[in-house]
Amino acid sequence: MAVYRFKVAFEDNEDVYREIEIKSAQNFEDFHNVIMQSIDFDNAHDASFFISDDYWRKGDEIVLRPVKEDDKRRPAEPKRQMNKCKMASLIDDPHQKFLYIYDPKTQWTFLVELLKIVPDDVKATYPKCAKSIGLAPKQYLKSDAIPVVVDEDEFDETEPDSDDEAYVLATNDDETALLESSEGEEEVVEEEMMEDSEELSEDAIEGSYEED
Repeated sequence: MAVYRFKVAFEDNEDVYREIEIKSAQNFEDFHNVIMQSIDFDNAHDASFFISDDYWRKGDEIVLRPVKEDDKRRPAEPKRQMNKCKMASLIDDPHQKFLYIYDPKTQWTFLVELLKIVPDDVKATYPKCAKSIGLAPKQYLKSDAIPVVVDEDEFDETEPDSDDEAYVLATNDDETALLESSEGEEEVVEEEMMEDSEELSEDAIEGSYEED
């Protein structure tokens, strides 16, 4: 049985490509699946092959899923379906070309060209990726980052308030310690003044008794 070797390149960067081998009796859905595996995409979206000429112009379409009656993206006429269309049925050129488009929303586009027909390896499993050149881009460009949630219960009230101007100005441990010692000295002075005031009051009271 004939085995086709195709070059599958990213349209935006032809230096990144895969060489895929697939048997002539296998179908376009098999081809679609091995392409997804070779570039590590999730295979969760719709896709189409288009028969192409040497200028990469779109011809007849081979769809992954049957067209729905209410699907406005495509014309109403019947389309070839990947799982019902064997590779050999659409290969009539030694350098047969296809455009392969994955995910109608993002429009990942690939240039697919038949390189040659190779002998069937009875020990191999087809379809397979025979060569991988270049790192495929990430399928999804935006990642959903998980926001960091601060637990208010974990807030330590013994720690200085970050908005406290004095602690903001204290940029090292020595300055912070100096501030704390200054606060302690102020408290001691206030206590001594209160004690002196109380002693003066007691002396005044005793003096008034003696005059009487």
